[in-house]
Amino acid sequence: MCLQSEVKKTKKKIGLPLAALALLLLSLAALTLLLCTACAVKGNPLPKGMEEDAVLSAGLGVMDQLIRGEYDEVYEELRSDVRDATTASALEDVMDTATDGLGEPKEVTDTMVTGVTDTDEPHAIAVIRRKYEKKSVYFRIAFDPDMELIGLDIKKK
Repeated sequence: MCLQSEVKKTKKKIGLPLAALALLLLSLAALTLLLCTACAVKGNPLPKGMEEDAVLSAGLGVMDQLIRGEYDEVYEELRSDVRDATTASALEDVMDTATDGLGEPKEVTDTMVTGVTDTDEPHAIAVIRRKYEKKSVYFRIAFDPDMELIGLDIKKK
């Protein structure tokens, strides 16, 4: 009984200001969420003629091939000048280094497509975050304006 009377006294002391503070905090949380949604990460404009959906779809396809161990197939998809500078086993080494000890791949948790237009070779990059059992891995897969594969970067987060 003594505890209940203390709770009643405390409620009377705090009263409306606590409710107003709670409402203010909820309003601020809602405003923050709205601002974060409005400021979602968006990549740079793509080179002329490139479409975001096509770049992302192609990037997801390359990522899936790498996960399945289809390094020769990915190697063959590289544009010829890029292919001359690497090997299928080098692609396998990059993938092994990035995913070693992470367990099985899980779902894709985030994607973005960004463009690079201020260089001698404009290109688009599909950025894909894939969750694994222990950590996430970022796949950055680049395509030229003709949608030829020109590079990839794979790193654990």
